Amino acid sequence: MKATFDTNPAAALSFLQQQAAHIEAEVYRLEYPQFKYTDLVPLDSSAPDWTKVVMFRALDARGQLKVFGPNSTDIPTVDIAASQGFHEVKTAALGYTYSIEELGFAMLNNVNLDGEKAQATRDVVEQDLNRIYLLGREGIGEGLYTSGGVPTDSAAGTLASLVADIPTNGAQPILDFFGGEYNKVYLTNTNTVHRPNTFALPPEQYQLLMRTLLSTDNASNVTLLEFLKKNFPDMTFVDDILLKGAGAGGVDRMVTYKRDLRVVKGHDVMPIRFLAPATADNVNFKVPALVRTGGTEWRIPKAGQYADGV
Repeated sequence: MKATFDTNPAAALSFLQQQAAHIEAEVYRLEYPQFKYTDLVPLDSSAPDWTKVVMFRALDARGQLKVFGPNSTDIPTVDIAASQGFHEVKTAALGYTYSIEELGFAMLNNVNLDGEKAQATRDVVEQDLNRIYLLGREGIGEGLYTSGGVPTDSAAGTLASLVADIPTNGAQPILDFFGGEYNKVYLTNTNTVHRPNTFALPPEQYQLLMRTLLSTDNASNVTLLEFLKKNFPDMTFVDDILLKGAGAGGVDRMVTYKRDLRVVKGHDVMPIRFLAPATADNVNFKVPALVRTGGTEWRIPKAGQYADGV
């Protein structure tokens, strides 16, 4: 006897709902280490999922201690200036579909639906969020590497040229280069208020430091990267492909910054969430996924420094 299955869209939708619950549980367990925004940008998920605007307040205290005489009644007081700002949160969507033919085949043969579509959806979402938080996007906001408020300078020379000059000048110019970027944040930009804690470099420059020995005559097995880490023990050195060509005119950019929620944060209001499957035509069944993000917000942009042309 010929096998049949229920072609009622309600039956297909019910089957998809059961399958989707299992697929989504598997997808949520997957990790995506190739996307670095979760490590580079402090994420703030404290706002409720459907928040439209994140508000923040800034306080500035002003006053001065004065000498107080034994019979004096003129006591100076402190004034507090308060300001507030708003950061808008946006909703973005993506999804995957199954046709009634695919669902019918799966029901007929008692096989589970492949989770590749859901995994691909999350993969694309994570890839886009990575670019949004690091490079920014029109309609959402600035990125960690692309803020107009962060001071920018042009490197006097590339790291490749400094490495090539080691036989003549030694490693001191390389140490001076990183020390100069550190001091621009700590001394020049913030007057010793904020110490940077992260150097983010393009991968090519990072690999050059990691694979070049400090001594060109092979008398030492210490690499330049190890040398720099020893001289900047409070700094983390990371590499990211998105810094390649991120500078003005398409040159490579290095970022020196204080990785701290008070300085720069990503508004990760609602991470990816798959919704219930639905159909508009009873032939194609869609599983939508939503994310809500405010992108990256530099609250103290002077606690960062861009160096272009590294």
